[in-house]
Amino acid sequence: MKEDNKKKCRILIIFLSLLFIFIIITGCSASQEVHQTEVKKDQEFDQGSILEFSDISEQKIEDFAKLSKVWGLVKYYHPKVVSGDINWDYELFRVMPSILEENSDVNSILYEWVHTLGNETVPGDLEQLNRFSEDSIQLSPTTDWSKDKEYLGTDLSLELSKLLDSNISERKNAYVSFNGDSPFAIMHNESSYTSMKFDDTGYRLLGLFRYWNIIEYYFPYKDVIGEDWDRVLLEFIPKIIDGSDYDSYFMTLAELTSRIHDSHVYLTGKNRESITEYFGIYRLPVNFVEINNQIVISKVFNKCGLKVGDIVLKVGDNSIDELLEDRRKYISQSREDTAINFFKALFRTHQKNMDVTLIRQGKTMNISATSNLQEINFLVDTKSQAMENGEIFYINAGLLEEGEIDKIMKKWWNTKGLIVDLRNYPSSALDYKLAKYLIPSEKEFAKASLPNPAIPGEYYFEPLASEKPQDTDDEVYKGKVVILINEHTISNGEFTTMLLRKTENSIVLGRPTAGADGNVFGITLPGNIKTTISGIGIFYPEKKPTQRIGVQPDIRLDPTIEGIMEGRDEYVERAVELIKDGY
Repeated sequence: MKEDNKKKCRILIIFLSLLFIFIIITGCSASQEVHQTEVKKDQEFDQGSILEFSDISEQKIEDFAKLSKVWGLVKYYHPKVVSGDINWDYELFRVMPSILEENSDVNSILYEWVHTLGNETVPGDLEQLNRFSEDSIQLSPTTDWSKDKEYLGTDLSLELSKLLDSNISERKNAYVSFNGDSPFAIMHNESSYTSMKFDDTGYRLLGLFRYWNIIEYYFPYKDVIGEDWDRVLLEFIPKIIDGSDYDSYFMTLAELTSRIHDSHVYLTGKNRESITEYFGIYRLPVNFVEINNQIVISKVFNKCGLKVGDIVLKVGDNSIDELLEDRRKYISQSREDTAINFFKALFRTHQKNMDVTLIRQGKTMNISATSNLQEINFLVDTKSQAMENGEIFYINAGLLEEGEIDKIMKKWWNTKGLIVDLRNYPSSALDYKLAKYLIPSEKEFAKASLPNPAIPGEYYFEPLASEKPQDTDDEVYKGKVVILINEHTISNGEFTTMLLRKTENSIVLGRPTAGADGNVFGITLPGNIKTTISGIGIFYPEKKPTQRIGVQPDIRLDPTIEGIMEGRDEYVERAVELIKDGY
């Protein structure tokens, strides 16, 4: 591997080892006010866009969709915008009234708008550093529409087509920038517009256009979202202008973010409130698991009327299927059976007491359940420990302390097997640290998909490999290794599973993972709304995706209602059996 590639991989390792929860809490919280001097000088629309309307014709929806696409391409490709010389948000407000006029010649308006930026900059040659072979390209920008003269007119099409060859690698002042040699995109130059008035249609549309174009150019999994992203834009233009208050704006953005089907999505409002809070401040103090398309109570934290093993049919006036459908409308999920925020939101309610219809030991009954303000987690709380008289050691990834892996491996080096429980998110760096004890040589276990700084919308593959063992004699652990996963295994947990799976004597046991692998990319939207997406892609060495599919187990294991009611951890039980039987 070339030296610069090694450097990128080292950076990648550091980022992927960060705690998912930490990123969720802090990843979007840093101030993202615009840094460019020239942009700050433009204050014309600081008090509002002066654009308010609530009705729009079908033709104008299409015109505004075209405006969004042109605005986004210029935002990421035009030298003057990339250099920070122009407040491109405010330029959007300047052109919107002309687009809104009935019978306006939209193509001519957009051409004059873009042409006035100047085209004196000669398209640059692509630097060798940012040239990648066709075989190494994971995703290419979907910009063919800009060459469609029938759609845009000849003048506008030619103007936009020239921009595609700008090949700008220096993006310090751009709306999406890169820090030094880091392959990770950052958005510190976007303004949060904290004083936004939520009946301001211009700013509401800016929120939609900003998000839509970020997904269009800076989402490595855009090709697997399962949506026609152009159709989504057309659908949400009337939705975003229809409301006139904060709640309608926030919930429309929530619905929009759900359409990329990414469990890395986390949405917080202007006061840092989570999308989950919109479903109620109260929550039934229980955990649940999906078994055979039924929602089964798996743990009860406080006395509330529900019992372990109950199958929930209805909460209040809503069937469980109606609740599931409602939550999925606003909470993004890579797979329908996963998403940390989805689990946290399902049993939220605005009432402290509610009627619940359920099946308990075969009998259908109605009970009065009591909720509370307690936040619930889905952690497996079994501590790391020796089992089977010291023959097996169980490692709970979610309860590890810094440096604990080294101590565990030295003390339990001669055990018959290890159980590595990744049903919790790793609380400390586990992936490469444990792999050094398990894998005898460098082995490629994944490919990362990274954004090409010079070509917005292009992502390239970078191989990721395990490192050499810690000991100079290359001795590795000889026992069996069983890796436990389920729908709560997400992000770094999935990444760790892919790496540890390269252990010669390993088996992955459980249910498919969440299907949201990679790092977390923070986004700020107008009104100080924060959200996140997967910022880089993670694929298998043969380039097969993990997004929306999840890491698949070697042996599938579904918990049973009987096991739950008896308080057994069927995953650990089966892992012990496998190690004792020698697989």
